[in-house]
Amino acid sequence: MSNIDTKAPTKAKSTPKKGTAKVAPVSADATQFVEATLANAPVQIVMLRELAKTSLNARKTPATVADIEGRANSIEGAGLLQNLVVFLMADGCYGVAAGETRRLALNLLMEQGRSAAGVLVTPEFPVVVKVVDEDNARAISYAENGQRSNLTPADQLANFREMAEEGTPVEQIAAILGYRTAHVKKCLKLTTVAPQLQELLKTDKITLDQLAALAATDDHERQIQVWNNAKHYEPRQTVKALRESVLTDEVAAADSKLVAFVGLEEYKAAGGETREDLFAESVILINPIQLETLAIAKLQAAADAASKIEGWAWALGRYNEVSSWGEDEKTFSIIRLYPKLSDVQREEIKQLDAEQKLLENQLEGADADDEWEHNPRLAQIEARVAEINDDADKSLWAEDVRAKAGVIAYLKNGKICLQRGIMKMDDIKQEKKAEREKVNESTPPLERGLSQALVSSLSAERTLAVSASLAQNISVALALHTFTLANRIFGKGYSSVMHTTVESQRSTCLKQAEDAGIENGLANQKLTSLHEHWLSRFPQEWAAGFEWLLAWSQADVLALLAYCVSQGIDGVSAHLTEQRVSQCLAPVEKALNFQIGDWWQPTSANFFSRISKEQIVDALNNAGKTGKARDAEKLTRKEAAEFAEAVLKDSDWLPGCMASVDAPYESEESTGNADAADIDDTANDNVAA
Repeated sequence: MSNIDTKAPTKAKSTPKKGTAKVAPVSADATQFVEATLANAPVQIVMLRELAKTSLNARKTPATVADIEGRANSIEGAGLLQNLVVFLMADGCYGVAAGETRRLALNLLMEQGRSAAGVLVTPEFPVVVKVVDEDNARAISYAENGQRSNLTPADQLANFREMAEEGTPVEQIAAILGYRTAHVKKCLKLTTVAPQLQELLKTDKITLDQLAALAATDDHERQIQVWNNAKHYEPRQTVKALRESVLTDEVAAADSKLVAFVGLEEYKAAGGETREDLFAESVILINPIQLETLAIAKLQAAADAASKIEGWAWALGRYNEVSSWGEDEKTFSIIRLYPKLSDVQREEIKQLDAEQKLLENQLEGADADDEWEHNPRLAQIEARVAEINDDADKSLWAEDVRAKAGVIAYLKNGKICLQRGIMKMDDIKQEKKAEREKVNESTPPLERGLSQALVSSLSAERTLAVSASLAQNISVALALHTFTLANRIFGKGYSSVMHTTVESQRSTCLKQAEDAGIENGLANQKLTSLHEHWLSRFPQEWAAGFEWLLAWSQADVLALLAYCVSQGIDGVSAHLTEQRVSQCLAPVEKALNFQIGDWWQPTSANFFSRISKEQIVDALNNAGKTGKARDAEKLTRKEAAEFAEAVLKDSDWLPGCMASVDAPYESEESTGNADAADIDDTANDNVAA
C-alpha cells in the first residue's frame, strides 16, 4: 500500500530532498481559493436530469458499487446534506465538478424508485448546487477532493497528465492546483512510466516511490521486467533495489522493441555481443550502448530524410518525442499546430474505419485461416490512416516556420514517428538577440535602454501631473468616473487608468519618484493646495455622515468629486508602451488637452543624471543644441547632466517618451528650438569643414 498522506496541511509541503516523487497535499493557498470561490458562488436549484459527468472532476478512479449504495442509503434517510459544485456546459447541462458520487447515488435512488428524505427521486428531482466558472471547476474539484482525502495518487497523477496534454504549462498547473513547480515536474515524469505499472498504482499494488525508482529508465520493457522480477520477492521491491535493477546494462532480445527496431543481426554486425538466456528462447544483449547507438543512427537517418524532403532547418533522432516539461523544456520549444483533414481525407478515413470495423467483426470467433486472410488488409488500413494523418500534419507548416524549426524522429511502439515544428531554445535566444540588436541599430541613443527605475519615476511624475490637471476639470473627471463605474456595472471591463474604489495613488507616485524631487514639483504643490483647501471647508465631525454635503451647492460637490476622482489616477509603470511613458493615460490627457510641459521639465535629478553620457549628448543634439552637445562630450556624466539641465532650462524640449499626446513622436527631429549661439556654432563648424 502507498503511504502517501493526502490530508490538507496548513502549509504547502516541499518535495523531499532525496527526490522521491510523493504526491503532495493540496496547499493552504488552494484551500483558501476553494473556500473563497465557493463562498461567492451562486446557489441554484436544478433538476437531477440536468446533471452530467465531466472530465474536469478530479476524481478519476470510479466510485465502487458499495460507495454508491452507501451514499444512496444516507441520502434516502437524511436527504442531500451538501451542495454539489457544478459548471454550465455547452450543451446546457451542468457538469459535476465536486459531488459525482452523490449524483450517482441519486440516480440509483431514481432507478430503484426510492425517496430522499421522503421525496420521491425522479428525473425532475430538485438538487441544490453551487455554480462556478468552468475555468475554476478543475481546481475546485481537485482541492475539495484533496481536503477529504478522496483523491488517490493515481487520480492526482491523471489530473497532472490531462492538464499537460491540454498544453497547460507546468508553472500554471502548479499555480492552479496549489503545488510547487518542481513537484509537478516530478509527477509528470511518473506519468511516462509504463501504463501497466500506472494501472497497479490505482489498486495500491505499487507505491509512488517504487514507481519513481522504475522511472530511472525510459525503457518501458525494462521497467516491467524489473518489477515482475521483484514483485514476489520483497527485498527486491525496495526503492534502492529497483533503481539498481532497472539500470543494469543488459537487454533481453525477446522483450525489447529496441532490438526488434534495430535488428539482432545488425547489432551483431556492428560488433555487439550477446549471451545465452537459459530460461528463454532468446539471447541477452550485453552491449546496450551499441544497441542504442544503432537505434539513434536509424532514427537520425529518418529525421534527416524528412528534413531534406520537407525543408526543415534541422533534424534530430531520439528515443522519445519532445515534451513540454522536464529537461526538454530547457532545450526545446514546441510550436503547437493541429492538423485539419480535408473533406476528401475525412471521407477516405470514414470509409477505412467502416471497413476496419467490418473486418474486425468478421474476425470475432474466426479461425486461423480467416485471420491469415484479413490481417494483411487490416495492416494496410492502419498504415493508410497513418499516412493520411501524416500528410495533414505536413501541410500545416509554412515555409518561414520550416526555415527555422526542426523535425524529430522518435520511436513509438517499435515504429518511427515524426514530430514537426520544434524550436531549439538556443535558436530562440539568438533570434531575440538579433532582433534586439536590429532595434538598437535603428534606435537613437536617447530612446535606447531607459532603465525601469527611470521609467517608473517618469510615469509617477506624469501621473501626478495628470491628476493635478484632472482635479481642476469637473467635466472630464465626472465623465471618467461615470465611464469607469458603467464599465464595471454594465460590462466586464476594468479600467487600469482609475481604481473604481478611488484609492489615492498619490503616495505611491511620491514614493516612486522620491529621488527625482517630485515633492517639490508643480503637480504635488497644486494637489497639496487643493487638498488643504477642501479639508478646511469640511465640518469638524465630517466623517460621521454625508448630510453636510447636502447643504453645499451642486457646483461645490462636483468640484470636490473631481478632486477625489483625480486621486485614483494610476499610470505608474516600469515599461514603455509605444515608446511612451504612461501610455494608458493618453485618453485622459487628450480630453484634458494636457501638456506635460506645463507641469514638468527634465532636470539633472529627474532625468539627465539617470541616463548615459551618450544619451545626454543625443538629447542636446535632439534639442538643436549641437554646439552644447560637443561641449558635453568633454565633461563627466555628472557634469554633463547638470550642464544639460542648465542649457535646456528655458527651452520647451522634452524627451520623446514624455511628449504630449497631441505631439507626434519624432525620433529624428527636435522638439525644442535652437538658440542663436547654437546656430552660429553650427555655421562656424560648416565653414571650418
